[in-house]
Amino acid sequence: MTRLRLCLGVLLFCAACGSSPPSEVEVKVKNVAVDKTSGAPVVFLEEIGGTRVLPIWVGFAEAQAIAMQMEGVKPPRPMTHDLMKSVMERSGVTLERVVIVDLRENTYYARLELKSGGRSISVDSRPSDAIALAIRFERPIFVAPELLRGSAGGDVVASSSEVARVRGVTVQELSGELAEHFGVASGGGLLVSAVEGRRPLRRGDLIVEAEGRPVRNAAEFASMVARLGEKPVRLLVRRGSRTVRVELPGP
Repeated sequence: MTRLRLCLGVLLFCAACGSSPPSEVEVKVKNVAVDKTSGAPVVFLEEIGGTRVLPIWVGFAEAQAIAMQMEGVKPPRPMTHDLMKSVMERSGVTLERVVIVDLRENTYYARLELKSGGRSISVDSRPSDAIALAIRFERPIFVAPELLRGSAGGDVVASSSEVARVRGVTVQELSGELAEHFGVASGGGLLVSAVEGRRPLRRGDLIVEAEGRPVRNAAEFASMVARLGEKPVRLLVRRGSRTVRVELPGP
């Protein structure tokens, strides 16, 4: 009888273990794209070691803050999330991890898990802000498993009209916040976010003119460069506190 009770107890314990909810899933930022239907930016969080994906629609400023950090682009002055990181570090607060915890009425909820003076602190956050901080602190991002779904199909997003890749250089339009940091009006230039090979441009450069004309958006810039064929493109570029003229060579 004692042995029977012991076996039953083990079975009940194992059944309880099997019915417990799965733990949070670690994810990484796969990419930042644009929803072709709404035109809104989308951040895709992909399961590490798996194929499930969580798309989260975010604001343009937050999408740019995430994309710039991923590309290693540093603005001339600290943006909001860079400032938050500096304040936290100087105050002795560390970010341990970020968790996307819930979806209620089409709104995602996140949590920052912090450490300060040996104490653990949990703070509510918008997912976009949480992700922007996580990649700056190089800390892990987790998602409640019920929020994840199968791999995102190719029809979900399209290439952003605000980003263009021209002759090995990737440029993107400025959000209002970033334009303010550069001291220009929105639409007053294109930020160089990536450079391949040997090019006269650098990441973080701001292209303000091309062929003597103001640069207004990525699509127009790409179209103008295409019309020049193999001719070099004459550019006026803001580089830090200096303004320089460079020629982007042909393909």
